[in-house]
Amino acid sequence: MQHLKVAYLLGSLNRGGTETLLLDVFRNAAKAPFEFMGIHRKGGAYQEAFYATSPTFVQCAPQGMRILSYLLSLRRILLTNRITIVHAQQCIDLVYAWLATIGTNIKVVQTFHGYDYGAKHFERMLIAWSIRISDAVCFVSNTQKQYYIDKYRLCCLNKLHTIYNGVNFDKLKTPLQPIDFLNKKEPIQRLQLAMVGNFVRGRAQNFVCQFLHLLHQQGVAFDFYFVGNRDNKEPWRYDDCVAYCQDHHLMSAVHFVGSRNDVPHILRQIDAFVYASSHDTFGIAVVEAIAAGIPVFVNDWEVMREITHNGEWATLYRTDDVQDLLQKFLSFVEQRETFQQSALHNAQGIQNAYSIEQHVCRLGGLYRMLS
Repeated sequence: MQHLKVAYLLGSLNRGGTETLLLDVFRNAAKAPFEFMGIHRKGGAYQEAFYATSPTFVQCAPQGMRILSYLLSLRRILLTNRITIVHAQQCIDLVYAWLATIGTNIKVVQTFHGYDYGAKHFERMLIAWSIRISDAVCFVSNTQKQYYIDKYRLCCLNKLHTIYNGVNFDKLKTPLQPIDFLNKKEPIQRLQLAMVGNFVRGRAQNFVCQFLHLLHQQGVAFDFYFVGNRDNKEPWRYDDCVAYCQDHHLMSAVHFVGSRNDVPHILRQIDAFVYASSHDTFGIAVVEAIAAGIPVFVNDWEVMREITHNGEWATLYRTDDVQDLLQKFLSFVEQRETFQQSALHNAQGIQNAYSIEQHVCRLGGLYRMLS
């Protein structure tokens, strides 16, 4: 078997789910059964962190319309570093890799990290073509893979693979840091609750606000923290939630804390995690919350059923059914100790299933198969 050396192609190095995943992969390079390097087109907030993980992390980007020059530069980098597999994270990078490796034995692989919602005709054509020319295509859940099979009528099933995202759970083991906004004041102990995720398409914070209104009417004392940014492209998603909480007199109990760098510490110091989604591909926020050992409530969207083992590791409520969520949450309020004991057991199960080590191992198996 030939020596495996993989080149990961990234667009920018800004903070995001894909970039965080790849950064954890690079930080676990010593545990990988293959050698790898990184090639990116743009910089970003994560650039220093990426460069610190590998001596072979380089930037190679098209200059205006000089695509041919870029392809030749990319080809030279791949051949000089004796790359056997190129793994792209975007369709356009897969196409670039395919063009740059024509006439070589280098295999090209891509991972789809999202859906094609909102894609225009040309973008959908690019997706279809990139799948066709790939040697292997990875999806982060079976739910996502089936969506693409159905949407693009894919028949090349033997080259479609599910490789679940991996999470570096070591961040849940670091010494706790105090969280300035958590309300732990006596004599009244208020439940500390949270949802993590930017206010973007696919998340349903507005539904959670409706649930919080009903919970407040039930006389349950709580502080709820929405951890996530207001999206500049669709600011109304955030603004509507704030307006709803103002109109229903919830602002003393519901807090919009923005993006945070200390999410692992927040998760370990709250009492429960509530999440609502309409089209996650995997649900890293949900996985991290379960791994933190706290009770998690999430809607029964197909991918959430998949990653929670059909509700074994979290409490599933019917999607868009606020009364169902309320009743299941009130059961938690009445039986907190039982829910907390189950949460500790669930944490071990999900950490075994979705660790970054498992992710790297699955990638190694795919690469060996291609070689």
